Amino acid sequence: MPLNYSIAMLPNPREKNDPHKAYAKAQINGEMSLKELSKEVASKSTVHAADVYAVLIATTESMLSALKAGKQVDFGELGKFRLQINSKGAITAEDFTSDNITGVAIQYVPGEDLKGIFQGLEFRLVASRSAQAALLRAQKKGETTVDLSKPGEGEEEAA
Repeated sequence: MPLNYSIAMLPNPREKNDPHKAYAKAQINGEMSLKELSKEVASKSTVHAADVYAVLIATTESMLSALKAGKQVDFGELGKFRLQINSKGAITAEDFTSDNITGVAIQYVPGEDLKGIFQGLEFRLVASRSAQAALLRAQKKGETTVDLSKPGEGEEEAA
């Protein structure tokens, strides 16, 4: 099954004045909830979905506790999770305080088995969400052309 993507014209984050370039953006076509994941795992094992759900919730809570304690959480072939701190720079180490910290993110490092999992993945170009919305608006108005150069009302630029 190919992975859907659209093309977005984006600026270079390091050189704001450079011309925009075309980049691929993965198009998500749905979401699997924790309950759905639990049912899927249960269907492939001898464990009931409610038990899988409970284990996944407890695993998540334990992982978050370990991350808050500064530990890296290793899920074997799945990969490792650890916290990454984002901060503003200071002129000197003496000038740096915790006020320079702007956020914390969870960093995921795939395990060895997962590193090559996407080799051979096929890709399919689809219209961006904003292009699809523009087309629908045009169709409703009976128009035969669509201007994709500007986002519609209440929309962001192509994503």
